[in-house]
Amino acid sequence: MTATGTWVRGSFHGHCSESSRCATVSLAAGIAGYASVGADFVTLTDHDRLTDLDGMRQQYPALVFLEGFEHSSRENLVFAGERVPPLYELSLEEALEQAGPDLLTLVCHPRPNTSGAEYWTLDKVAALGTWPDGIEVYNGHYGTAVALARGRQPLGTDLWDEVLTAGYRLWGFANDDFHDPVDLGNAWNMVWVREVSPRAIVAAARAGRCYATTGLLLRNLTIADGEIRIEVGAPATGTFVGPGGQALSRSTGTRFAYRGRGEPYIRFEAEGEAGRIFLQPVFGTAAPV
Repeated sequence: MTATGTWVRGSFHGHCSESSRCATVSLAAGIAGYASVGADFVTLTDHDRLTDLDGMRQQYPALVFLEGFEHSSRENLVFAGERVPPLYELSLEEALEQAGPDLLTLVCHPRPNTSGAEYWTLDKVAALGTWPDGIEVYNGHYGTAVALARGRQPLGTDLWDEVLTAGYRLWGFANDDFHDPVDLGNAWNMVWVREVSPRAIVAAARAGRCYATTGLLLRNLTIADGEIRIEVGAPATGTFVGPGGQALSRSTGTRFAYRGRGEPYIRFEAEGEAGRIFLQPVFGTAAPV
């Protein structure tokens, strides 16, 4: 990244009890919670409706607010932006087609259950006709102790690797999918922007100028002469992942390096006491979309 920007923190997927029956926390309490954990931007994506954020914008001028909704007619998909039209009134295919460059679109909790029940698949995503911008590779609501005990799981990296292996470029995101107090701030995105505004955040996320985390932070990333070098903020076990989800290299520490061998994509993830991190893939060849 250049020296002319800044990192901002936030989630692109969350709910409030006034607008989503599945949520237990009010809009006011949720926004207060985001402010308390140091979020820079907040997105409300209630199910098939737009939540009015004007009052919160006035009360929290330091926070950037994104509108949004979670399209819930079948497998769910998030739409977020500065101002979002009621595309939930359309079919999911029509909504994606009309989303345009001002909206961020994300596949939600793609593999939510450990039971193996089918949810999002590569074929289902491809059949939408318009590809979304990204995939939720970690969902905080599904990663809590209560969710895990009920057979849910937060990771969406299997589908991410299937999509990337097939040659499609989708970015990875982590959201807390805020429903309950325990969800607050347990997964978020760090987005590199040149100005702190809703439009700039959406544009940067759609361009992949971001990474996903549950607490482990990136200190440095360089790519030179075919070698990827990464430094994270705390000790962790880091893995470079390639086509088919294959582990190309794994080691422990704070600094990691891998020299590419012609792989069409390479991505990096790590996990330690500070949490997880998922960096965006580096592509070696042109993708079909």
